[in-house]
Amino acid sequence: MMMQITPRERLLSVGLIVVVAAWALYALAVRPARDRIRTLQRIIPEKQAQLRELQAQSAQYTALWHDFTQRRESRASQGPDFQIMPFLETLVERHKLAQHIVTMERDTLQPQPDYSEIVVTIELHDVSLKQLVDFLSEVETSKSAVRVGSLHIRKDPNNEALLDSTVGIYSPRLSPPAVATRTAQ
Repeated sequence: MMMQITPRERLLSVGLIVVVAAWALYALAVRPARDRIRTLQRIIPEKQAQLRELQAQSAQYTALWHDFTQRRESRASQGPDFQIMPFLETLVERHKLAQHIVTMERDTLQPQPDYSEIVVTIELHDVSLKQLVDFLSEVETSKSAVRVGSLHIRKDPNNEALLDSTVGIYSPRLSPPAVATRTAQ
């Protein structure tokens, strides 16, 4: 025999089912979605900052890679018989700096067994800013693999319109075994 439910009991049970369903919907869908939204509101700005930082590092990497490629190409086009001293002497003559040279010394640094740098230190006395900038610009923009590695400028104590300067110019070199190994790869 089946039990008869009164309309009032039926309404109470439907109401109870609706309340349980609403609570279940809130517990299983609304609260997790709300918690997830709060989490995303906190994480998204962090991730956007990380993305901006990654984009900046990517741009820096691209610039470094481009610079590296240019230097490698200039080194390859330079030829193995490149001599830095005659190259610099030509530039010194071109910019009329010969009478301003106090010393011009060549040294070799070897930080790694397969790599060395030839360093030429030029000490200049009584040069104008324009002469110095023109000379340094030509060193940096030349097709040869040379670069200005250090620069110290002082005002000339006797003439404030002129400068005294010490310039370090670097030229990289791969040792012959390293060149053979890298070309074989």
